[in-house]
Amino acid sequence: MKRRGMHLAATAALVLAGAGALLAVGWPLGRMAAEALAAAARATAPPLGSAIAVSAALSLLVTVLATALGLALALTARTLPRLPRRLLDTAIGGLVLVPPYSVAAALVAVGGRSGRFTAVLPDVYGLPGMAVAMTLAHLPIAYLMIRVAWRGVDPRLVETARVNGARAGDVIRLVLLPPLRGPLGVTAALTFVSTLSDPSIPAVLRGRAPILAHTAYIEVVAWGGEGTAALIAVLLTLPVLPLLLMLWRRPQKALRQTRWLGRGASPTLVLPRSPLVHLCRVLTVLVLCAVVVLALTSLAAMLRMQAPLVTPAMGTVITSTIRYALAALLLAAPLGVLTAWASARLGEKVARGVDLLQVTLMLLPNTALGIALFLAYGLKTRTPWGELPALVGGASLGSGAVALVIAFAAQAVPLVHLAARAGQRRTPHAVQETARLLGAGSRRRTLQLVLPHAGALVAATAAAVTARNIVSVAPIVFVSTPEAPMVASFALDLLDRASFEQTFALTAIVAVLVAGAGALVVAASWAAAGRRGAA
Repeated sequence: MKRRGMHLAATAALVLAGAGALLAVGWPLGRMAAEALAAAARATAPPLGSAIAVSAALSLLVTVLATALGLALALTARTLPRLPRRLLDTAIGGLVLVPPYSVAAALVAVGGRSGRFTAVLPDVYGLPGMAVAMTLAHLPIAYLMIRVAWRGVDPRLVETARVNGARAGDVIRLVLLPPLRGPLGVTAALTFVSTLSDPSIPAVLRGRAPILAHTAYIEVVAWGGEGTAALIAVLLTLPVLPLLLMLWRRPQKALRQTRWLGRGASPTLVLPRSPLVHLCRVLTVLVLCAVVVLALTSLAAMLRMQAPLVTPAMGTVITSTIRYALAALLLAAPLGVLTAWASARLGEKVARGVDLLQVTLMLLPNTALGIALFLAYGLKTRTPWGELPALVGGASLGSGAVALVIAFAAQAVPLVHLAARAGQRRTPHAVQETARLLGAGSRRRTLQLVLPHAGALVAATAAAVTARNIVSVAPIVFVSTPEAPMVASFALDLLDRASFEQTFALTAIVAVLVAGAGALVVAASWAAAGRRGAA
């Protein structure tokens, strides 16, 4: 009887969560698709062929560069001792906290019209500058995904290959590359979609190049071309569909179900000497030099500025952004844990379907989500049960607070859900069944078996996604209002006024705050998990 009650509770939880997701995300996406079809039928949208070609070519180039550099840096990291490897992880992984527009602004400070090295560098505006900025901005994701994928490689296989006389190329091809087939595909797809839908770097460096994401941003923020924005949002979503189809048709064992290997440093791999390994190390040095040059140039620009770097408006913007991000986390964390628990209670087929839905939401381009929220909830919405109040805009319900929380939570819930599912899978089902047969209740099994693994992962993931939400551009810039100012919108306004130094200062303050808070949360969660495990 108790098991039947838990089954009903899990079913009710999934139904309520699905209804909320349909209202918050599903309906805006449907409204966006309908608006795009109407715009295409009316032929009112401006010609987008050139923008599509330029944006696709740029994203493809950046995807190849970021994936190749991420692979080279990850290979170098695996061949370094522990301390240098951690320093490399910190240097590259820390770029996650740097918004794309700050990378573009730093590139202008280096090689722009009044940059430090303008005389020796080519023009940074246009496609070359955007390619460099996007590659550096999206490199951390490729690097971190490959680093995690390689944590399962047994160094004894590499040692055995070396003893048998295998060359470095053979070791990489036969031992290191096979575990990367899935992660490299997902990394390339994520990088392509992220660069295609990024409006912030083109806002700084596009020159005269037509870019889809920035065109959509201008249509929404300045001109009000809702049909064009909806059509562009649909075009930005199309590259995701093949990846989603592959995930939905893939067998049970997939990337998201790979066993989470937990904390701890990866072992050092000793590879045979070869030009390929040396090339990876040279590329690593070049990337680190580029990061150092951009950082030092930005710091020098701030030190030369005569006006105040930090203004009272910055404090208001940072406080407002953190407040809404934390409010969304308080909603997203329990919701993600609830869907993970409910789907696990209802069997493997239901859990797989819920996991795929969460992955689908995670892969949705943020620019498309922001445009969808703007179109669906910018004005009052008619329903069979009455009119829904406007949720976007200064005159809307809560001065836009509801739309901001939805935008933040839509990015957080899938990652929290997948982290909780990863924590569940770290506790084998046989162990839980043995504990149940020995008389351990469900509460005791949860606290002593599942929570030490899942709790730490959920806390770490929640801290990471909150930090990333605070510095991300889309979908926040599409739903922010003057009454609820966001860091991204304020930074883009500064860049429009060419206030690069204040943009650097704002980025540094936010990065220090979110990095410090995230480190405290992660350390506390691992410490708590260790104490529970020891008990």
